[in-house]
Amino acid sequence: MNVMQKSSIQVSRDDAAWALSQGEAMSLPIGPGRRELHVLEGRVWVTQRGDLNLPAQDFWLSAGETLEVASGTELVVEAWPTARFQLLVPPQACAAKRAQRLSRLPSFGQLFGQRLANA
Repeated sequence: MNVMQKSSIQVSRDDAAWALSQGEAMSLPIGPGRRELHVLEGRVWVTQRGDLNLPAQDFWLSAGETLEVASGTELVVEAWPTARFQLLVPPQACAAKRAQRLSRLPSFGQLFGQRLANA
């Protein structure tokens, strides 16, 4: 398996998809928050890096299939023979982040009470 840093791996601007040619592979470190790897075309072989507590796992995904990926995971994705895929933030993760941000904001009652106290 060839892990490519640059080369002919392309990102399509119209649908934010990664495109891999035959024999190409890429390493994808997953940043903060859960993600979903969604295959648009072709087939991919995904290896999820393991550790002492959890061995590495391999997945085969075809067009239309999705793999949920935890935060901090490192993947290697290889096309079989070619593939296009997206790395998406699931809607549930967006809702959870929004709720977390909103919980840190003061409520209307708190703001109103502060204004009355300062008046």
